[in-house]
Amino acid sequence: MTNDQTSALALQNNYKSDSDNYLKMRGSDNPEFKIEFLKTFSDLLFSQNDEMLEKLSKTRSASLLNAIFRATESKASFAKKEISFIPFEIFKKEKKDGVERKIATGEYEALVIFDINFQKQQILKLENCKRFYTAEVHDGVEVISDLTTGTYCFDGKNDVTKPTIGYYACFVTTDNEIYDLFMTCAEIIDRAKFSPQFKPDNYKKTEKSIHFEKIVVRNIMKIIPKISSELKSVLAYDESSEFTHYELVEDNRNTLEEAKKELSEKKETAKTVKKTPETVEQPNEVQPTETENESDIKSFF
Repeated sequence: MTNDQTSALALQNNYKSDSDNYLKMRGSDNPEFKIEFLKTFSDLLFSQNDEMLEKLSKTRSASLLNAIFRATESKASFAKKEISFIPFEIFKKEKKDGVERKIATGEYEALVIFDINFQKQQILKLENCKRFYTAEVHDGVEVISDLTTGTYCFDGKNDVTKPTIGYYACFVTTDNEIYDLFMTCAEIIDRAKFSPQFKPDNYKKTEKSIHFEKIVVRNIMKIIPKISSELKSVLAYDESSEFTHYELVEDNRNTLEEAKKELSEKKETAKTVKKTPETVEQPNEVQPTETENESDIKSFF
Protein backbone atom coordinates (compact mmCIF):
# COMPACT_ATOMS: atom_id res chain seq x y z
CA MET A 1 0.00 0.00 0.00
CA THR A 2 1.43 3.40 -1.01
CA ASN A 3 1.79 6.40 1.31
CA ASP A 4 -1.01 8.16 -0.58
CA GLN A 5 -3.35 5.21 -0.09
CA THR A 6 -2.40 5.02 3.58
CA SER A 7 -3.13 8.72 4.17
CA ALA A 8 -6.45 8.50 2.31
CA LEU A 9 -7.45 5.46 4.36
CA ALA A 10 -6.44 7.26 7.56
CA LEU A 11 -8.67 10.18 6.61
CA GLN A 12 -11.64 7.84 6.23
CA ASN A 13 -10.88 6.03 9.49
CA ASN A 14 -10.32 9.17 11.54
CA TYR A 15 -13.01 11.50 10.23
CA LYS A 16 -15.25 10.93 13.27
CA SER A 17 -12.57 11.82 15.81
CA ASP A 18 -11.42 14.76 13.66
CA SER A 19 -15.00 16.01 13.59
CA ASP A 20 -15.35 15.72 17.36
CA ASN A 21 -12.20 17.73 18.02
CA TYR A 22 -13.04 20.40 15.45
CA LEU A 23 -16.60 20.95 16.67
CA LYS A 24 -15.46 21.16 20.29
CA MET A 25 -12.95 23.84 19.35
CA ARG A 26 -15.67 25.83 17.58
CA GLY A 27 -18.18 25.31 20.38
CA SER A 28 -20.57 23.75 17.88
CA ASP A 29 -20.69 20.23 19.27
CA ASN A 30 -24.41 20.20 20.03
CA PRO A 31 -25.86 16.75 19.20
CA GLU A 32 -28.05 17.80 16.26
CA PHE A 33 -25.37 19.79 14.43
CA LYS A 34 -22.77 17.11 15.16
CA ILE A 35 -24.93 14.46 13.49
CA GLU A 36 -25.39 16.64 10.41
CA PHE A 37 -21.69 17.50 10.30
CA LEU A 38 -20.71 13.82 10.37
CA LYS A 39 -23.22 13.07 7.62
CA THR A 40 -21.80 15.87 5.46
CA PHE A 41 -18.21 14.78 6.11
CA SER A 42 -18.91 11.13 5.24
CA ASP A 43 -20.98 12.29 2.26
CA LEU A 44 -17.91 14.09 0.93
CA LEU A 45 -15.41 11.31 1.65
CA PHE A 46 -17.39 8.41 0.28
CA SER A 47 -18.61 10.15 -2.88
CA GLN A 48 -15.08 10.81 -4.24
CA ASN A 49 -12.93 8.78 -6.60
CA ASP A 50 -9.43 7.64 -5.58
CA GLU A 51 -7.69 10.62 -7.17
CA MET A 52 -9.86 13.18 -5.38
CA LEU A 53 -9.66 11.23 -2.12
CA GLU A 54 -5.88 11.48 -2.34
CA LYS A 55 -6.15 15.27 -2.68
CA LEU A 56 -8.56 15.38 0.25
CA SER A 57 -6.03 13.56 2.43
CA LYS A 58 -3.44 16.24 1.54
CA THR A 59 -5.81 19.16 2.19
CA ARG A 60 -5.03 21.27 5.23
CA SER A 61 -7.18 19.96 8.04
CA ALA A 62 -8.56 23.33 9.17
CA SER A 63 -9.40 24.28 5.59
CA LEU A 64 -11.16 20.97 4.90
CA LEU A 65 -13.18 21.05 8.12
CA ASN A 66 -14.15 24.69 7.60
CA ALA A 67 -15.48 23.79 4.14
CA ILE A 68 -17.53 20.93 5.62
CA PHE A 69 -18.82 23.28 8.31
CA ARG A 70 -20.08 25.69 5.62
CA ALA A 71 -21.74 22.86 3.72
CA THR A 72 -23.43 21.65 6.91
CA GLU A 73 -24.67 25.14 7.77
CA SER A 74 -26.15 25.46 4.29
CA LYS A 75 -27.63 21.94 4.33
CA ALA A 76 -26.02 21.20 0.97
CA SER A 77 -25.16 17.68 -0.20
CA PHE A 78 -21.88 16.73 -1.88
CA ALA A 79 -23.37 13.48 -3.18
CA LYS A 80 -26.26 15.33 -4.84
CA LYS A 81 -23.82 17.85 -6.36
CA GLU A 82 -25.56 20.70 -4.52
CA ILE A 83 -22.08 21.67 -3.42
CA SER A 84 -18.71 20.65 -4.88
CA PHE A 85 -15.28 20.33 -3.33
CA ILE A 86 -12.51 22.03 -5.32
CA PRO A 87 -8.85 21.46 -4.30
CA PHE A 88 -6.35 24.27 -4.86
CA GLU A 89 -2.67 23.45 -4.64
CA ILE A 90 -0.61 25.60 -2.29
CA PHE A 91 2.65 27.02 -3.63
CA LYS A 92 5.49 28.90 -1.98
CA LYS A 93 7.78 31.30 -3.80
CA GLU A 94 11.54 30.92 -3.85
CA LYS A 95 14.27 32.91 -5.57
CA LYS A 96 17.31 31.16 -6.98
CA ASP A 97 19.93 32.70 -9.26
CA GLY A 98 17.69 35.72 -9.70
CA VAL A 99 14.79 33.61 -10.94
CA GLU A 100 11.63 33.44 -8.85
CA ARG A 101 10.09 30.01 -8.77
CA LYS A 102 6.87 28.65 -7.34
CA ILE A 103 7.40 25.43 -5.46
CA ALA A 104 4.53 23.05 -4.74
CA THR A 105 4.18 22.36 -1.02
CA GLY A 106 2.29 19.11 -1.55
CA GLU A 107 -0.69 20.54 0.35
CA TYR A 108 -4.08 21.74 -0.83
CA GLU A 109 -6.56 24.40 0.20
CA ALA A 110 -10.27 23.53 0.21
CA LEU A 111 -12.83 25.58 -1.66
CA VAL A 112 -16.48 24.68 -2.06
CA ILE A 113 -18.74 25.84 -4.87
CA PHE A 114 -22.50 25.99 -4.36
CA ASP A 115 -24.53 24.89 -7.36
CA ILE A 116 -26.77 27.61 -8.82
CA ASN A 117 -29.75 25.23 -8.87
CA PHE A 118 -29.30 24.60 -5.15
CA GLN A 119 -29.25 28.33 -4.44
CA LYS A 120 -32.42 28.85 -6.46
CA GLN A 121 -34.16 25.99 -4.70
CA GLN A 122 -33.23 27.49 -1.34
CA ILE A 123 -34.78 30.81 -2.39
CA LEU A 124 -37.97 29.05 -3.46
CA LYS A 125 -38.17 27.38 -0.02
CA LEU A 126 -38.26 30.72 1.82
CA GLU A 127 -41.46 31.13 3.83
CA ASN A 128 -42.20 34.51 2.27
CA CYS A 129 -41.59 33.35 -1.31
CA LYS A 130 -44.59 33.32 -3.60
CA ARG A 131 -42.59 33.20 -6.82
CA PHE A 132 -38.98 33.37 -7.92
CA TYR A 133 -37.50 33.09 -11.40
CA THR A 134 -34.63 34.20 -13.59
CA ALA A 135 -34.61 35.08 -17.27
CA GLU A 136 -32.36 36.07 -20.12
CA VAL A 137 -33.18 39.39 -21.76
CA HIS A 138 -32.49 39.55 -25.48
CA ASP A 139 -31.63 42.27 -27.95
CA GLY A 140 -34.66 44.31 -28.98
CA VAL A 141 -36.11 44.57 -25.46
CA GLU A 142 -36.04 48.00 -23.85
CA VAL A 143 -35.37 47.80 -20.11
CA ILE A 144 -36.74 50.64 -18.00
CA SER A 145 -36.23 51.13 -14.27
CA ASP A 146 -39.36 52.60 -12.67
CA LEU A 147 -38.11 55.38 -10.39
CA THR A 148 -41.37 55.37 -8.43
CA THR A 149 -41.56 51.67 -7.55
CA GLY A 150 -37.90 50.71 -8.04
CA THR A 151 -38.91 47.76 -10.20
CA TYR A 152 -38.09 47.07 -13.84
CA CYS A 153 -40.35 47.34 -16.88
CA PHE A 154 -39.71 45.68 -20.24
CA ASP A 155 -40.91 46.79 -23.64
CA GLY A 156 -40.59 44.74 -26.82
CA LYS A 157 -40.52 41.09 -27.83
CA ASN A 158 -37.99 38.92 -26.01
CA ASP A 159 -36.83 37.02 -29.07
CA VAL A 160 -34.64 34.10 -27.95
CA THR A 161 -32.98 33.94 -31.38
CA LYS A 162 -31.36 37.33 -30.76
CA PRO A 163 -28.23 37.98 -28.67
CA THR A 164 -28.54 38.05 -24.89
CA ILE A 165 -28.04 41.57 -23.50
CA GLY A 166 -28.53 40.82 -19.79
CA TYR A 167 -30.08 38.70 -17.06
CA TYR A 168 -33.10 39.35 -14.86
CA ALA A 169 -34.14 37.87 -11.51
CA CYS A 170 -37.44 38.45 -9.73
CA PHE A 171 -38.62 37.56 -6.23
CA VAL A 172 -42.30 38.00 -5.34
CA THR A 173 -43.26 37.79 -1.67
CA THR A 174 -46.45 36.28 -0.26
CA ASP A 175 -47.56 39.90 0.27
CA ASN A 176 -47.11 40.50 -3.47
CA GLU A 177 -44.11 42.77 -2.96
CA ILE A 178 -41.65 42.58 -5.84
CA TYR A 179 -37.87 42.55 -5.48
CA ASP A 180 -36.15 42.34 -8.83
CA LEU A 181 -32.80 42.96 -10.44
CA PHE A 182 -31.60 43.39 -13.99
CA MET A 183 -27.93 43.46 -14.96
CA THR A 184 -26.54 43.90 -18.44
CA CYS A 185 -23.89 41.47 -19.62
CA ALA A 186 -21.34 44.28 -19.42
CA GLU A 187 -22.31 45.03 -15.80
CA ILE A 188 -22.02 41.35 -14.91
CA ILE A 189 -18.56 41.10 -16.46
CA ASP A 190 -17.42 44.25 -14.64
CA ARG A 191 -18.64 42.73 -11.38
CA ALA A 192 -16.94 39.40 -12.12
CA LYS A 193 -13.62 41.15 -12.79
CA PHE A 194 -13.35 41.98 -9.09
CA SER A 195 -12.50 38.33 -8.48
CA PRO A 196 -8.86 37.19 -8.81
CA GLN A 197 -10.31 34.00 -10.32
CA PHE A 198 -11.93 35.91 -13.22
CA LYS A 199 -11.43 34.12 -16.53
CA PRO A 200 -12.51 36.00 -19.68
CA ASP A 201 -13.24 32.75 -21.55
CA ASN A 202 -16.11 32.01 -19.14
CA TYR A 203 -17.87 35.17 -20.29
CA LYS A 204 -17.43 34.96 -24.05
CA LYS A 205 -20.76 33.18 -24.48
CA THR A 206 -23.60 35.29 -23.08
CA GLU A 207 -26.57 33.03 -23.80
CA LYS A 208 -27.57 30.31 -21.30
CA SER A 209 -24.51 31.09 -19.23
CA ILE A 210 -24.29 29.82 -15.68
CA HIS A 211 -21.53 32.36 -15.02
CA PHE A 212 -23.72 35.33 -15.89
CA GLU A 213 -26.82 34.03 -14.12
CA LYS A 214 -25.13 33.18 -10.83
CA ILE A 215 -23.93 36.76 -10.34
CA VAL A 216 -27.47 38.11 -10.74
CA VAL A 217 -28.85 35.46 -8.36
CA ARG A 218 -26.15 36.22 -5.80
CA ASN A 219 -26.91 39.95 -5.92
CA ILE A 220 -30.68 39.58 -5.65
CA MET A 221 -30.15 37.51 -2.49
CA LYS A 222 -28.77 40.69 -0.91
CA ILE A 223 -32.09 42.50 -1.29
CA ILE A 224 -34.57 39.67 -0.62
CA PRO A 225 -36.20 40.24 2.79
CA LYS A 226 -36.15 37.62 5.56
CA ILE A 227 -33.47 35.53 3.91
CA SER A 228 -32.83 32.17 5.60
CA SER A 229 -29.75 31.38 7.67
CA GLU A 230 -28.80 28.73 5.07
CA LEU A 231 -28.80 31.31 2.28
CA LYS A 232 -26.88 33.77 4.44
CA SER A 233 -24.21 31.11 4.85
CA VAL A 234 -24.15 30.43 1.09
CA LEU A 235 -23.86 34.14 0.30
CA ALA A 236 -21.16 34.81 2.88
CA TYR A 237 -19.00 31.88 1.81
CA ASP A 238 -19.56 32.45 -1.91
CA GLU A 239 -18.41 36.05 -1.68
CA SER A 240 -15.47 35.41 0.63
CA SER A 241 -14.14 32.63 -1.61
CA GLU A 242 -14.59 34.77 -4.71
CA PHE A 243 -11.93 37.19 -3.49
CA THR A 244 -9.48 34.52 -2.30
CA HIS A 245 -6.61 33.77 -4.67
CA TYR A 246 -5.61 30.17 -5.20
CA GLU A 247 -4.27 28.11 -8.05
CA LEU A 248 -6.68 25.52 -9.39
CA VAL A 249 -5.11 22.09 -9.55
CA GLU A 250 -5.53 20.55 -12.97
CA ASP A 251 -1.97 20.01 -14.16
CA ASN A 252 0.67 19.52 -11.48
CA ARG A 253 3.38 20.77 -13.81
CA ASN A 254 4.22 24.45 -14.02
CA THR A 255 5.80 24.42 -17.47
CA LEU A 256 7.01 28.01 -17.38
CA GLU A 257 8.80 27.55 -14.07
CA GLU A 258 10.24 24.21 -15.22
CA ALA A 259 11.61 25.90 -18.32
CA LYS A 260 13.18 28.66 -16.19
CA LYS A 261 14.75 26.06 -13.92
CA GLU A 262 16.07 24.12 -16.91
CA LEU A 263 17.52 27.28 -18.45
CA SER A 264 19.17 28.23 -15.15
CA GLU A 265 20.70 24.76 -14.74
CA LYS A 266 22.03 24.79 -18.30
CA LYS A 267 23.66 28.17 -17.71
CA GLU A 268 25.37 26.84 -14.59
CA THR A 269 26.57 23.77 -16.52
CA ALA A 270 27.83 25.95 -19.34
CA LYS A 271 29.87 28.07 -16.92
CA THR A 272 31.51 24.91 -15.57
CA VAL A 273 32.46 23.38 -18.91
CA LYS A 274 33.00 26.79 -20.59
CA LYS A 275 30.51 26.13 -23.35
CA THR A 276 27.80 28.38 -24.75
CA PRO A 277 24.48 27.49 -23.12
CA GLU A 278 21.81 26.07 -25.32
CA THR A 279 18.81 28.24 -26.01
CA VAL A 280 15.69 27.01 -24.32
CA GLU A 281 12.37 28.18 -25.67
CA GLN A 282 10.04 29.10 -22.83
CA PRO A 283 6.56 27.72 -23.36
CA ASN A 284 3.47 29.71 -22.57
CA GLU A 285 2.22 29.24 -19.03
CA VAL A 286 -0.75 26.93 -18.82
CA GLN A 287 -3.81 28.78 -17.65
CA PRO A 288 -6.06 26.49 -15.60
CA THR A 289 -9.70 26.35 -16.50
CA GLU A 290 -12.37 26.84 -13.84
CA THR A 291 -13.99 23.68 -12.56
CA GLU A 292 -17.64 23.95 -11.67
CA ASN A 293 -20.07 21.14 -11.20
CA GLU A 294 -22.98 23.39 -12.05
CA SER A 295 -25.46 22.33 -14.69
CA ASP A 296 -26.89 24.81 -17.17
CA ILE A 297 -30.36 26.10 -16.48
CA LYS A 298 -32.87 26.81 -19.13
CA SER A 299 -34.04 30.30 -18.20
CA PHE A 300 -37.36 31.68 -19.26
CA PHE A 301 -38.93 35.14 -19.52
